[in-house]
Amino acid sequence: MTKQYMILCVAGQSNAVGYDESRIPADYMDRFDTGRIFQLGFFGKDNLKVIPLGPCAQNFQDMRPYAHPDDPGIGTRGIHLPLAHRLLELIPADYDILVLPCAYGGTGFTRGEYGGYDAEALRPEPGIWRWGTESNYYRALCDRIGYALGLDPRNRFLGMVWCQGEWDSEDAAGHRAGFDAMTADFFRRMEEAHPDRVYRGNWDRDIWYNMETVAFWHSYHQCPQIWDHYREWNPKTYIPIPRDTDSNEAGGTGLTARQRSAHFGNDSFDRVIAPAAAAILARRLAAENESG
Repeated sequence: MTKQYMILCVAGQSNAVGYDESRIPADYMDRFDTGRIFQLGFFGKDNLKVIPLGPCAQNFQDMRPYAHPDDPGIGTRGIHLPLAHRLLELIPADYDILVLPCAYGGTGFTRGEYGGYDAEALRPEPGIWRWGTESNYYRALCDRIGYALGLDPRNRFLGMVWCQGEWDSEDAAGHRAGFDAMTADFFRRMEEAHPDRVYRGNWDRDIWYNMETVAFWHSYHQCPQIWDHYREWNPKTYIPIPRDTDSNEAGGTGLTARQRSAHFGNDSFDRVIAPAAAAILARRLAAENESG
């Protein structure tokens, strides 16, 4: 019998990619139940294959060139593996988790082009392109969710974790308009194409989780307005992150960005961020359980 999966999508820009530059602890992979955590591959021959999820997810952006010198070829770390591990206890034991990494650093709603698209491979052209209803990042995100659901009729969508907004720091209103239009289109599109495929929920705002970024951005230009809107958009699924969470100023190499404080680092995705996100998701599932 084929495996059945709960599908978790992580999308947005650099802090959704995961730019943690710090050295990978020796016990890192031993922390997680890797036998039940997979990803939909994106690189080369791995594309559209269900493969194990390692420390560095196969995002729209290839982070292997930015690996710590002591961990050559592995890449940077993000929320994907530690969050998926914590969600295992919230799903039936006969399901595994399939993560869809769909993020690229330096992307937003208000600037740039939309990029090209390979419709057969379900791959956006790599580069700093725009998000939005016309975006090929967005097209790939939707197509890959549909592909993952189509692998088995028992597969279900678990949730979307979204971390974005920094790139639009000078145009919060434009970001809000683009985000609102894209999410409305997402829920409509998914409901039409994949009805009844959400685990304990529907294609609506209650399965979309807006996660705060690192502290640096909370006082940068119009960024506070962007996260205020995320919080107002759905307070139940908003994921606050403590302002003292480590950035790449602790243990970083500076390979991903000169401004080390602009990205989470120092193993904070496992220590702080994934537990915060899992707690919000658990709250939603508990509410679903209480309502039957």
